[in-house]
Amino acid sequence: MLKNLNGMINKTDFEQLFRQYYLMLCSLARGYMRDQMVIEEIVNDVFVKFWNYRSHVVIHSSVKDYLFKSTRNACIDYLRANRKHRLQTSYIDEQQIVCDTLADLGENPLDYIINRETGQRIMQAIDDLPERYRLTFRLSRIDELGYDEIAEIMSISRNTVKSNLRDAMAILREKLKDLK
Repeated sequence: MLKNLNGMINKTDFEQLFRQYYLMLCSLARGYMRDQMVIEEIVNDVFVKFWNYRSHVVIHSSVKDYLFKSTRNACIDYLRANRKHRLQTSYIDEQQIVCDTLADLGENPLDYIINRETGQRIMQAIDDLPERYRLTFRLSRIDELGYDEIAEIMSISRNTVKSNLRDAMAILREKLKDLK
């Protein structure tokens, strides 16, 4: 397989890259967002841009690293571009959820606020983790993937997955120790 690309790539090599990395890049994007259609659109756009600009692309490390960085950057760009819309929408949705949840479940409003704030602190602590820990944690705890699957997606060993999770949990315990 290609290790370095400086210049042109043929259709067969491109198709092989697509088949090899598409699912991994979707898993990476899932660490940034949940909407499967948006995830697939972003990953498809990464491949389309890679194909359209293949004669200008200069890769300093590996094609895999290039695709992973491109996907991560595309996710970040998408989130930035849609931030204002998401904030407005989530505020409206959150207000509706509060009304429905409290009325339907008879939940104490103070308990609801405390639980929501606690959840926000936990999510912020996860977002503050170093990137490799955050991705490992999300793939394991949120996407519920096994060690072997995570190792394959991240191209690391099973023991490194375990180590990343152990370190991520230690950081989270320390940051959230006052929640006990």
